[in-house]
Amino acid sequence: MHLWLFQFKQKMVELQRYRHIVGVLVKHGFEDTAVTLRGKFKLLATSRRLPLKGKEKIAAKSRPQRLRMALQELGPTFVKMGQLLSTRPDLIPEDYVQELEKLQDRVEPEKGDLILKQLEDELGSKIDDLFTSFQREPIAAGSIAQVHKAVTHDGEKIAIKIRRPGIEKIIQTECKILEDMAGLLKSTVFQHETIDPKKMVREFAEAVEKEVDLTNEKRNQQRFINNFSQDKTIHIPAICDEYCSRGILAMEYIEGIKPSNAKIVTQAGLDPKIVAANGANFVLKQIFDLGFFHADPHPGNFFLMPDNVLAPIDFGQVARLTSTDRKLLNHIVLSIVDNEAEPMVKSLEQAEMLDIRTDTNKLSLDIEHTLDTYHNLPLKEIPFGKLISEIFGIMRNNHVRPPAQFTLMLKSLMTIESFAISLDPDFDIIKCLQPYARRLSLEEISVKKTMKKLKKAAQDASELVSKLPDDLNALVTKFRHGKFEMRIHHEHLENLVKTMNKSSNRISFSLIIAALLIASSMLVPLEGTVLGFVRFQTLGVFGYITAAVIGFWLLISIIRGKGL
Repeated sequence: MHLWLFQFKQKMVELQRYRHIVGVLVKHGFEDTAVTLRGKFKLLATSRRLPLKGKEKIAAKSRPQRLRMALQELGPTFVKMGQLLSTRPDLIPEDYVQELEKLQDRVEPEKGDLILKQLEDELGSKIDDLFTSFQREPIAAGSIAQVHKAVTHDGEKIAIKIRRPGIEKIIQTECKILEDMAGLLKSTVFQHETIDPKKMVREFAEAVEKEVDLTNEKRNQQRFINNFSQDKTIHIPAICDEYCSRGILAMEYIEGIKPSNAKIVTQAGLDPKIVAANGANFVLKQIFDLGFFHADPHPGNFFLMPDNVLAPIDFGQVARLTSTDRKLLNHIVLSIVDNEAEPMVKSLEQAEMLDIRTDTNKLSLDIEHTLDTYHNLPLKEIPFGKLISEIFGIMRNNHVRPPAQFTLMLKSLMTIESFAISLDPDFDIIKCLQPYARRLSLEEISVKKTMKKLKKAAQDASELVSKLPDDLNALVTKFRHGKFEMRIHHEHLENLVKTMNKSSNRISFSLIIAALLIASSMLVPLEGTVLGFVRFQTLGVFGYITAAVIGFWLLISIIRGKGL
């Protein structure tokens, strides 16, 4: 009984949330999505429409602007989903990317008493036993956690990241709603795009699940500490293990300034050009040497310390690169420098990023045309960010599907270039990239590496030959016993099945109405009764009424579903 009551309450909360989502979608001009969502979840009480004045106001804004506004109003989980979309210019057009990049986690801080209780529950001690002082007002607040300053009994200043109470349950519920909505978004909001909302929601759910568990961020931060321990230009905040848990991350408090612009940096007695170079080398080292990188290197995630030292923070969003990813980036850079499209196209093909719909000749021509646009410019005048955005557009239009981590890598390069240019207008990221790319090329053709590859290929070939008889025997046995199966997966087939089911239902109801009308017309002229109780004429009239009710219901259903 208690379980049933809990499930009922949960369902009512979800239903209320769906109604709110429908209202926000209508408000921002996505009535087609709202109608579909309302029909799927039977949200009868939300059938209002946008007033004429509201429609005129909405019409003045672009579709990407309206999507950004709707996500902002729907709250932190939807904002984070929009932020994830903004990192995928390979999937959505540039105008959507630029608009969704404006999304920020502007949320009210949690009440002091609640956050203190969360801290004490996580660490199992009273606040006075833990610290000599604790700043109740947060120094930063996000949708998942907020950061407070504290002083330990040893006099050490630390920054404590505290997860918001109950945030895990909220995100689980919101992710379930997003999953339910994914198919609808494909058929309405993103109907003309190549984006797969279901896949995006899965990626988002996995990323947020990791971000909610602060032990993941702690591991990431420790890895950065190890990787940059010998780099005098980068300082990663030390972790205070004794104050850490699944919902708490404590670290060294950084006394520094935000590198917002060159003027602020200069006023602090630092050199903007050196800071720009340090920031770029920080990202390039991660990408080319470590294969593990900070996925959001914007100015807000850096502090500046004396001697132009950069202190990165917030290691919740990281990504890992395969050797294939780095090799592909290498070929993209060299294609830009050498003005040759072929290496890039070959690398995309070898990395199995091309779709069956991809025309490689058209892809090569598109890349060549883009590279030719910048061919006569000196390297330092080539707008790397703009060029990469155009390459993303080419990938999208030619059905090229790079993995998420590769796209994040290119976005990180674009972000750090923007950061560096804001400090040093003469900064040239391609010049910085060249030595890394050339070195990677030399490593690829080194004798030691070539011999290693040949040895691996020989081992794989030997293993294949040794297993071939057994595999063929197993295949023949399955054929002989009639157990051979071939599975075919068709994307978005469920939408076709739903449409066919809906059509067949309407046809069935139409046949029932027709049968009732014919039967009633035959009964009305007859005299007599059925079993001595009901007259034939009464049955006929009742049949007419039933047909009218079903017909009216079917008409309303068709109109609401925009089936006319």
